[in-house]
Amino acid sequence: MNRHRAAPPALAVGLVAAVLGAAGAEAAPPSAELARCAAIGAADERLACYDALECVSITSADRRLACYDALAKATAARPEGSPAPAVQPSQAGGDDPGRFGLATHKTQVNGGQDSQKIAARVTSVREDRQGKVTVILDNGQTWAVHERDPLLQSGDAVTIRHAALGSYLMTTPARHSYRVQRLQ
Repeated sequence: MNRHRAAPPALAVGLVAAVLGAAGAEAAPPSAELARCAAIGAADERLACYDALECVSITSADRRLACYDALAKATAARPEGSPAPAVQPSQAGGDDPGRFGLATHKTQVNGGQDSQKIAARVTSVREDRQGKVTVILDNGQTWAVHERDPLLQSGDAVTIRHAALGSYLMTTPARHSYRVQRLQ
């Protein structure tokens, strides 16, 4: 068996800089650079490529070099094999029930274990012309129900919890479950 060891992140940044021709050469069109980065298989190297795209666009040689140096220091400071720094749940509003179900656009450590589910009462159930059902809860949150003809009525107690792949499930005490998406 032939085992290959991945290149250190600092080396990957240097290789990306050399490949992209950052030393004064004209930059390739942005779509070509993005496609080149997207074709990289290893996640760390792909991320380093995307980060290096910012440095490529700098025209001043000194500022461009400072950009690459800062990028190399950031990747070298992180131990090999450790995950990238993530947002703590307290920073992303993970403990705030009012933020439950809203996208934070950042990876959360432990996903905010304290707010994995909420309980509320349905105050309003609306269906539009296309048959899309919107549920408004007593806590002010608005959720879209993805199933047709849900058996929900005003006053129903519901529990909404995280489900697989970032989705949410609304469950009634009668064990009816509906896949939902937070609107407001």
